[in-house]
Amino acid sequence: MNGRTPAERARRAATIRALLDHPQVREGFEAVEEELTAEWKRAQSVEERETLWRALNLVERVRTWLRSAASHDLTALRRGR
Repeated sequence: MNGRTPAERARRAATIRALLDHPQVREGFEAVEEELTAEWKRAQSVEERETLWRALNLVERVRTWLRSAASHDLTALRRGR
Protein backbone atom coordinates (compact mmCIF):
# COMPACT_ATOMS: atom_id res chain seq x y z
CA MET A 1 0.00 0.00 0.00
CA ASN A 2 2.76 2.44 0.93
CA GLY A 3 5.05 3.77 -1.74
CA ARG A 4 2.40 4.11 -4.43
CA THR A 5 2.09 7.37 -6.25
CA PRO A 6 -1.17 9.31 -6.04
CA ALA A 7 -1.92 8.32 -9.64
CA GLU A 8 -1.34 4.63 -8.86
CA ARG A 9 -3.60 4.84 -5.80
CA ALA A 10 -6.29 6.58 -7.86
CA ARG A 11 -6.11 3.89 -10.58
CA ARG A 12 -6.30 1.19 -7.93
CA ALA A 13 -9.36 2.85 -6.35
CA ALA A 14 -11.05 3.14 -9.76
CA THR A 15 -10.38 -0.54 -10.50
CA ILE A 16 -11.86 -1.61 -7.17
CA ARG A 17 -14.88 0.67 -7.69
CA ALA A 18 -15.47 -0.97 -11.09
CA LEU A 19 -15.25 -4.38 -9.45
CA LEU A 20 -17.79 -3.43 -6.77
CA ASP A 21 -20.11 -1.97 -9.41
CA HIS A 22 -20.00 -5.11 -11.55
CA PRO A 23 -23.43 -6.79 -11.43
CA GLN A 24 -22.02 -10.28 -11.02
CA VAL A 25 -19.84 -9.24 -8.08
CA ARG A 26 -22.81 -7.55 -6.39
CA GLU A 27 -24.91 -10.62 -7.09
CA GLY A 28 -22.19 -12.84 -5.65
CA PHE A 29 -21.99 -10.92 -2.38
CA GLU A 30 -25.78 -10.93 -2.06
CA ALA A 31 -26.04 -14.65 -2.82
CA VAL A 32 -23.38 -15.60 -0.30
CA GLU A 33 -24.99 -13.46 2.39
CA GLU A 34 -28.44 -14.91 1.67
CA GLU A 35 -27.13 -18.48 1.75
CA LEU A 36 -25.20 -17.96 4.98
CA THR A 37 -28.18 -16.25 6.61
CA ALA A 38 -30.51 -19.09 5.59
CA GLU A 39 -28.05 -21.68 6.92
CA TRP A 40 -27.68 -19.68 10.15
CA LYS A 41 -31.45 -19.69 10.64
CA ARG A 42 -31.57 -23.48 10.14
CA ALA A 43 -28.54 -24.22 12.31
CA GLN A 44 -29.17 -26.72 15.08
CA SER A 45 -26.22 -26.04 17.34
CA VAL A 46 -24.67 -22.98 18.91
CA GLU A 47 -21.33 -23.90 17.36
CA GLU A 48 -22.82 -24.04 13.89
CA ARG A 49 -24.57 -20.69 14.35
CA GLU A 50 -21.36 -19.10 15.64
CA THR A 51 -19.39 -20.38 12.65
CA LEU A 52 -21.97 -19.07 10.22
CA TRP A 53 -22.16 -15.73 12.05
CA ARG A 54 -18.39 -15.38 11.73
CA ALA A 55 -18.64 -16.18 8.02
CA LEU A 56 -21.29 -13.48 7.57
CA ASN A 57 -19.10 -10.99 9.40
CA LEU A 58 -16.16 -11.91 7.21
CA VAL A 59 -18.17 -11.26 4.05
CA GLU A 60 -19.11 -7.84 5.40
CA ARG A 61 -15.51 -7.15 6.38
CA VAL A 62 -14.32 -7.92 2.83
CA ARG A 63 -17.02 -5.68 1.38
CA THR A 64 -16.07 -2.86 3.78
CA TRP A 65 -12.40 -3.23 2.89
CA LEU A 66 -13.20 -3.03 -0.81
CA ARG A 67 -15.44 0.00 -0.32
CA SER A 68 -12.72 1.73 1.68
CA ALA A 69 -10.15 0.95 -0.98
CA ALA A 70 -12.53 2.12 -3.72
CA SER A 71 -13.13 5.40 -1.94
CA HIS A 72 -9.39 5.84 -1.57
CA ASP A 73 -9.86 6.00 2.22
CA LEU A 74 -6.45 4.78 3.30
CA THR A 75 -7.07 5.72 6.91
CA ALA A 76 -10.07 3.40 7.12
CA LEU A 77 -8.05 0.62 5.53
CA ARG A 78 -5.34 0.93 8.16
CA ARG A 79 -7.94 1.06 10.95
CA GLY A 80 -9.45 -2.20 9.72
CA ARG A 81 -6.23 -4.10 10.35
